[in-house]
Amino acid sequence: MLRLLILAIVVLQCTSVYAQPLREVRGVWLTTNGGMDWPAGRYDESSQKKSLVEMLDRLAEANFNMVLFQVQANGDVAWNSSLQPAMESLTGNGSRSLSYDVCRFVIDECHKRSMECHAWVVPFRIGSSRNAARYASNKVKHPLKSHRDLCVLYSGGYYLDPGLPETRKYLLKLYNELIEKYDFDGINLDYTRYPGDKFNDASSFKAYNPGKLSRDDWRRANINEFVAELHDMAKKVRPGIRVGSAPIGTYKNVDKYKNATSYFSYQQDPCQWIESGHHDFIIPQMYWNEDFGFTPNMVTWVNNSCKHPVVVGLAPYKLVDSKWDVDVIIDQIEKTRRTDGVAGVCFFRAEHLLGNNPKIKRLYDRLRKNVFSRPAHLPQFGSGKAPSPRNVKAEYSNGGYVITWDAPRNCDVRYYSVYLTDDKGVRIDQASDDIVGFKVKGNSFNYRSSKKGLRFAVTAFDRDYSESDPVYVNRGKDKSKKKKSKSDNDSSDEGVYVDYDFL
Repeated sequence: MLRLLILAIVVLQCTSVYAQPLREVRGVWLTTNGGMDWPAGRYDESSQKKSLVEMLDRLAEANFNMVLFQVQANGDVAWNSSLQPAMESLTGNGSRSLSYDVCRFVIDECHKRSMECHAWVVPFRIGSSRNAARYASNKVKHPLKSHRDLCVLYSGGYYLDPGLPETRKYLLKLYNELIEKYDFDGINLDYTRYPGDKFNDASSFKAYNPGKLSRDDWRRANINEFVAELHDMAKKVRPGIRVGSAPIGTYKNVDKYKNATSYFSYQQDPCQWIESGHHDFIIPQMYWNEDFGFTPNMVTWVNNSCKHPVVVGLAPYKLVDSKWDVDVIIDQIEKTRRTDGVAGVCFFRAEHLLGNNPKIKRLYDRLRKNVFSRPAHLPQFGSGKAPSPRNVKAEYSNGGYVITWDAPRNCDVRYYSVYLTDDKGVRIDQASDDIVGFKVKGNSFNYRSSKKGLRFAVTAFDRDYSESDPVYVNRGKDKSKKKKSKSDNDSSDEGVYVDYDFL
């Protein structure tokens, strides 16, 4: 069955190109570690803000809708925390705190462009002793100094030991501080695993293994416990936040492909996190081509995700490092679109989408002009429908229309969509040129046209991206439904009908 599904995906690749879904994650990791993506050596506030706005503008032009902003790298963070020092890559000096609220600025700028902003965290990796020494004069100590008893040296770098209860307690306190302070749309876990088989956790294994599990099972149980506790804390502080992670790209080996696996090589079981209800989605880092089993690994993730969204992590950096052709990335996007259960893609990293390398430029142009030429809503993360807008009106004057409405009652609205329609109504479940206002903030929309008598529909989207039934403006001649709508414009399966006002 698996081989048949893989064959179907490959065959479908030869059919129509760039059929874009209405709903799709189009994400990018924005790296602050070493300033690689941002701020890239800029340390004054105005330069940092200017460069970030330019990056987000270019992502918005290519219809990206999610940014995973790195708020933690190696025991240092992107906010003024009481538990870990502010990143030197942001301040320019390890002894300093941030001069402005970086996270608040990034969140606000993403939201202005209708992009979600997720906090990308790296829990256990804290870097080298040399890295920690940069923060020696900071009043907020690096964890290698403040919690040396929790740290284990492995392959030249230090890691917090996931087997110690105090490690989990320390990290939960840190992330509680983050989530209480900032309204990130999600939190994305990276390196949430053991670094390798030879990690020296003999003492914690002996002290904290009452069930006498095998070393691998015990390690997986430790990571599972941390993820569960983080999920429960995050949802308690902000019920609408979404918890996800970026696991190693192979869950368990498939057929002939012998990649390192999240489950066996790094004691990481993201499918258990989903099955237990402690994850909303995953972004496996599938940074290879078909020579290493891109499609069969993608299908394996879908088959083990308990019908939760799988977003595929892609590697545009290999256009340069491994001399891939741009078509490799484009083909991978098309394969994700033809695979049920895959909700979109996420690119590692921003520089490899926005940089000056000729192949990177070609990739960006093809995304902007073709593959992502239409905007996309994010997948629906809840169930049901949002309530419809109320008191929808359309006024024609001076060569255009002004469509206005009131917000639905008892609904935290993200944005609205405005459709150009006819007597047949609109299909709100598919991408269409009929959507003339895709993500409209506020309660009005201007549409320029010299034609009188055009018909419109308006829908609302709630925080979970559930869309309401459409409210139609002057659709058809059904007087009974017009009268029904005068009271409140309540939603119904057939939509709601209201009249034009012509000036």
